[in-house]
Amino acid sequence: MKKVFFYLVCFVASVVFSACGGTTSNKSAQTIQTPASNEAIASQNEASSDAEVTVLDPVRVDEILTAQQLGKTYDGEDAEDDEDGYDGPQDCYPVSKISASSRLTQQGCVNDEKNLYDEDYQTSWVEGVDGYGIGEKITFTLNDVTAGFTGIEIANGNYASEASWANYSRVKKLKISFNGEPKFVLNLKDEMGNQVFRWDTELNVKDDELISDFNVTLEILDVYKGDLYDNTVISEVLFLDCY
Repeated sequence: MKKVFFYLVCFVASVVFSACGGTTSNKSAQTIQTPASNEAIASQNEASSDAEVTVLDPVRVDEILTAQQLGKTYDGEDAEDDEDGYDGPQDCYPVSKISASSRLTQQGCVNDEKNLYDEDYQTSWVEGVDGYGIGEKITFTLNDVTAGFTGIEIANGNYASEASWANYSRVKKLKISFNGEPKFVLNLKDEMGNQVFRWDTELNVKDDELISDFNVTLEILDVYKGDLYDNTVISEVLFLDCY
């Protein structure tokens, strides 16, 4: 009688343990449906929206260039106010404002998003939230643009040194939105070099008219984890191409 009672207690205990989240060797095929939270619904809507976004791989990865060599295109003549006769990306794509959802604050270090557009690899933007910065965004406001927006160049990671690049996290997937509309997801390589992405249609041309004022937002979707630090870093962003 005592054995029967003992087995009965064990059986009841095992049922209760399984119902409270314990693991068993045989899992039931039945799924319990629960009402979706607002966060889950928002996530599902975003996932369905991202399904329509074009995924791009880099067309090439260039070696690191100096500020003097970076992305310059000869314009055919030497202007009086342009000593070397070249147009840099900032001439074609003037950025009036850069805003980020976060930035890392460190004593003696400036990790501001303005560093993304200064043509200096020794400076960078570092996201400032806990974890790897998934979902953090940077928005560029461009005005008086004179070229068709057909590509982007990313210096991914901390370019202060090779050790810094390895120690900090780098972006693995980056979503690009044009005036708030998702357009592309970039698959970045885990390489120290300028990664160039291109698309066929000029995003800032509508009905054969050039849109000179617009916003471009970059959102971190996934990262390559750094050897020492969670913080994800981008050193430079360039818009392509100058005419």
